[in-house]
Amino acid sequence: MLKKFVLLLIAYCPLFILAARPVVAQSENELLPSGQVIDSDFVRAANTIQIDGEIKGDAYLAGGLVTVNGKIDGDLFILGGKVNVNGEVDNSVRIVGGDVNINGPVGRNVALVCGNCVVTKQATIGGSLIAAAGNMELSAPQIGRGLRFLGNQLFLNSAVSNEAYVVAGKRFLLGPNASISGNLKYTGNSQAVLEPGATIGGTISYQKTTQSNDSPRFFGARTLVAAVDKLKPITEFLGFVVMALVGFVLLGLFPRGFEKVARAIENRPTASFGWGILVAIGLPVLTVLFAITIIGIPVALVMLLLGYLIWLAAQYLMAFFVGRKILLSRYGERRGWALVLGLFLIYLLGLIPVLGGLVKLILILFSLGGMVLAYKQPVIVETKPLFPKRDRH
Repeated sequence: MLKKFVLLLIAYCPLFILAARPVVAQSENELLPSGQVIDSDFVRAANTIQIDGEIKGDAYLAGGLVTVNGKIDGDLFILGGKVNVNGEVDNSVRIVGGDVNINGPVGRNVALVCGNCVVTKQATIGGSLIAAAGNMELSAPQIGRGLRFLGNQLFLNSAVSNEAYVVAGKRFLLGPNASISGNLKYTGNSQAVLEPGATIGGTISYQKTTQSNDSPRFFGARTLVAAVDKLKPITEFLGFVVMALVGFVLLGLFPRGFEKVARAIENRPTASFGWGILVAIGLPVLTVLFAITIIGIPVALVMLLLGYLIWLAAQYLMAFFVGRKILLSRYGERRGWALVLGLFLIYLLGLIPVLGGLVKLILILFSLGGMVLAYKQPVIVETKPLFPKRDRH
């Protein structure tokens, strides 16, 4: 069952990348020539990617240099160093990149995370624009459904329908063609500069950036944080309940897997701890090595998600081991209660500054190593009961 559990985790991780089952390729250079039409979704990872043809579905692209000159009928997703979108995109655009240039029409929404972003006069945005950028120049003739910006500098020279919310740490400049039909709310070190011709249809709200570390100060954020602090005990309790319910489900699906890991930790504690250290160090190192190569970015994303799932599973497995170690000798087999008790004790450890976190980390390392041993060396699973029960009189 443990093998089934591990294979299940590995099998489900890539689905967020390959959900539509397109043809996937990884190479040095990828070109979709002009005139060629792809009727399905399209996934490519390469050093350079150039799309001159038409894609009827969604496009998922990852590369050092990504250029889209053709038409995308669906959504466009790009992860790249330098990105140029010159063609037409009927639906939404989502880009994470270093330098991003959008020079073509977008039918719906645009979301950007970039170092330097430029949206030129040739671009139109039918929906909203959300951007987190170091520097952004926005000159599109029309933004259909509002603007949200967080970054260092923004030059706005576009017509924005609806409201605009801006956090510009260094500079916010509105050019002569800038117009906002709704309200403008912005935060920054200095007030926005409006060149002649710039218009604001609604009200202007400005809040100067402060250096206070008490709480964020952007349009009611302090009030929101205070409310969250008041609800924190309730949310933590609900989080514990959800975690316990998930644990019950996993225990019901993989009872043998839980027991095999517990036996591995009990019978081979030193080996479990050693393997746990290797996993905790090796998996992040491999992820970084894949991430620094453009072709390996999708693999790195899969490994990142897989590592997170394994870390969560290790907490549940260690909680089961600890709880069962405490309860079994006195109360007999109470697997569900053992899991709940273990989760509660691990939760309490997390509340202790520094030392609690260190102890929790060590316990999880034992659990990670126990997972490896139970998978690699099934011979360690003995036929006698784990933690033998004592006679009660």
